[in-house]
Amino acid sequence: MDTFNIYTYIPQTRTLGPFLRFAIWVQGCPFRCPGCMTPNALPETGGHLMPISELVQLIQDTPSIEGLTLTGGEPFAQAGALAKLIYHLRQIKDLGVIVYSGYTFKKLQVLAISRPEVAVLLRQIDLLIDGPYVAALNDGGSLRGSSNQQTHLLTKRYATVLNDYYGQPKRPVEIHLTKEDVMLVGVPGEETLRKWQKQFR
Repeated sequence: MDTFNIYTYIPQTRTLGPFLRFAIWVQGCPFRCPGCMTPNALPETGGHLMPISELVQLIQDTPSIEGLTLTGGEPFAQAGALAKLIYHLRQIKDLGVIVYSGYTFKKLQVLAISRPEVAVLLRQIDLLIDGPYVAALNDGGSLRGSSNQQTHLLTKRYATVLNDYYGQPKRPVEIHLTKEDVMLVGVPGEETLRKWQKQFR
């Protein structure tokens, strides 16, 4: 698999994990969480087919980033392509990898038994933030949409800084202009998201 389907990407953001990060939203998701922030990323059709080699070069050429954040959509729906992307990137740069998934870590461990590409991707992740968005559990904590979403340190890379970023009472967001859209990047509070959707959607 030499291409994969992405919804969009932002080359530099500080709102989806520690430090400056390259963020990718994949296209396609099996979940339909009420209140999803990126509903246009849910259908499997749509998005942009992008060669892995092109994205590797783009990330390689982005200055000052510490890592990569994968969200969506559902990253594990394209686990094989993302595992290949990370593998090739890490031949060039020592990048940390954070993944947001609607699957729980326990469910992913089960899926990994029958889907080797899931196991390969899990082995390449430093920090997993798992679980579906549940509007009733939206507690305003940073880096998560709802309190059921937990962090799993799959390596020690972010162990000493995680508490400074995750679950804090403030949710910083950024506004980015892309070629095709205006993106609200981060995990906004309910009021911020409501105002954004009213203004721009």
